[in-house]
Amino acid sequence: MRIKKKLPRVGSLWFLLGPAFVWAATAQGSGELIWWPYLVARYGGAFLALLLPAALIQFFVNKEISRYTAITGKGVWKGFVGFSKWYAWPLFALCFVNFLWFGGYASAGGSSLYEVFQFPVGVSERVGSLFWAYALVVVFTVGLLFSKVIYRFIERVMKVVTGITIFGLLVSVILVGSKDSFLSFLGFLFDFSRIGEGVDWVGFDYSKLITALVFAGMGGFLNLMYSYWMKDKGVGMAKYGVPISGLLAKKKKEKEEKHYRVEDSEENKKRWKGWLRYLNVDSGLAVGINALTILMTSFLAYVLLWPNRNYPDGWSITVAQSAFFESSFGAIGRIVFLIVAAAFLVDTWLALADGVSRQFADFTMNISKKAKKKGMRWWYYFWLVFLIGVTLVTMPLAQPGFMMKMVGVISMFAFVFYIPILGYLNYVKLPRENPGFMRPKVIEGMLLGLAWLVYSSLAWCYIWIFIYGRIGDI
Repeated sequence: MRIKKKLPRVGSLWFLLGPAFVWAATAQGSGELIWWPYLVARYGGAFLALLLPAALIQFFVNKEISRYTAITGKGVWKGFVGFSKWYAWPLFALCFVNFLWFGGYASAGGSSLYEVFQFPVGVSERVGSLFWAYALVVVFTVGLLFSKVIYRFIERVMKVVTGITIFGLLVSVILVGSKDSFLSFLGFLFDFSRIGEGVDWVGFDYSKLITALVFAGMGGFLNLMYSYWMKDKGVGMAKYGVPISGLLAKKKKEKEEKHYRVEDSEENKKRWKGWLRYLNVDSGLAVGINALTILMTSFLAYVLLWPNRNYPDGWSITVAQSAFFESSFGAIGRIVFLIVAAAFLVDTWLALADGVSRQFADFTMNISKKAKKKGMRWWYYFWLVFLIGVTLVTMPLAQPGFMMKMVGVISMFAFVFYIPILGYLNYVKLPRENPGFMRPKVIEGMLLGLAWLVYSSLAWCYIWIFIYGRIGDI
């Protein structure tokens, strides 16, 4: 039975603008810091025209993910399970496999710190990177477990990292850029006819290009975490829920999960317009920060790395980019960049550990009546401990680039599978249960459909290339 309820007031937009920073900072650990600089450093401007479309199209996916949570107050996996358990189980299995590899972000961050400190002495780059990766995981795990409210801790860390990184990159762009380099860069950025210019397609690693396109933002199952950050931020009907508390916080009795229906009133109609405005602003800010960062790292790669083909690879995946800051600030700048890169990548691991635990807990709670009795907080910590363990086990198994690429390829197929169901939930199911003023516009549905067509096309291209043996080592 659904209980009729008033929409909460929107309140201060400045206070609410938190999920955008968490989303952007999480995304910055892959597409911005790794894959797009890699593509530019190796192929110059050949793929730059794809950058902005790939980054901005995720706005339409984010908007629908956050819309579902704002209307229902629930995490998006509840909607998937409610649609069909036969659909939800295979999707969760794919999600589960996808996140077995996110330890690559921690090991990539470890490579940065090993390059700075060259400690432990006398060990290989692989061993040194793993030493620091394990140390970073321990430090961030302590912060994650013992904060009073988990989401607040995540948001504060992400805001600091985002601010420091954008400032540092902006200063570097100003110092190393010139009129000619800017014009040359922009010439590739806005000229679609130059896509693939100068690329040797023999033996080309298509999986890295596809990963960069999908990760020009979050990518696949990573985008679903936006729902849970919105939920604990108290957006829309989620205001009536209780955020997950840390181990130091006094344990509160979890409220019985209730199903709400928004009252049909003029006051709620006005409030819903305010919430829609917030969803647009927050989603826009997330992809905007992401696009700005990726443009700056790509420009720096174009100016500093491309001339010498100095692209990141192997265990030292972040070391090549240290030329960004070294060129501007000398040896000290290089060290600062490597330390920031370590924080950048491990805070991505931190956000994933949190966001994935929320997803898995939500699925577990809604797939089984017995599991629901233990509560969201219990399942959150169960999955958090499990994922930390998985990270510790998988980090030594492969280079960080391999693990990140695995996540990227699976994420592409995730978009293909869940976007249609997300569309059904927001454009068919929820409008039947809520007042007419909450029905989305047709143009919004068309744009979501466009995003699905793009990712479906990428998926089919990947399959075709894989079958014909023209895909790089994955």
